[in-house]
Amino acid sequence: MQPLARLTNGQSVLLRIFTPADREAVREAFRRLSSESRYHRFWDTQKEIPDSVLNRFLNPKPGLHETWAAQHPDAPDEPGYGGASFWRNEDEPWRAEISVTVADEAHHTGVGTVLMAALWTRAKRAGITEFFGHVLPDNYAMLDWVRSLGATPRLERGQYVFRLELDEAKLRATPTGDRLKARLREAEQWGL
Repeated sequence: MQPLARLTNGQSVLLRIFTPADREAVREAFRRLSSESRYHRFWDTQKEIPDSVLNRFLNPKPGLHETWAAQHPDAPDEPGYGGASFWRNEDEPWRAEISVTVADEAHHTGVGTVLMAALWTRAKRAGITEFFGHVLPDNYAMLDWVRSLGATPRLERGQYVFRLELDEAKLRATPTGDRLKARLREAEQWGL
């Protein structure tokens, strides 16, 4: 059974790992993103997702790289509310790069936090102890979000790089940190 979570707006979401069968749904989800969302997540405003990126998302290797979807439970073949992935660092296998994409219409509903809880749970199970990510300097929403979790982004070569230890005790005592802690407790029941 695939896990269900409830968003802050009361909507239920189905969490599941992407597979090659999701190719068209991911293409459509990418097309539906605003140019600003595409730019902040993919650092480009192109309207079509490159096949190289799509293939990486759709061919998971559990424990090494996984991409998770948050979808409407009654429409699992539709683009859904968002997706998030982690990619284990080959040189430092205790670390993984993460990315989170939330559909424009699902911003501020808790989708990102639900997806982060799924990634965190799966990554910890695989022995990963730290997430890191790259954020554009004008992506204020993402920078604020990772800071509120306890990360300290550093400006490096024109982009921010953040690190976040996968230790609940080190999450910052903020509303965002508290929401992630609550989602992590829920994730224990999700059977990821």
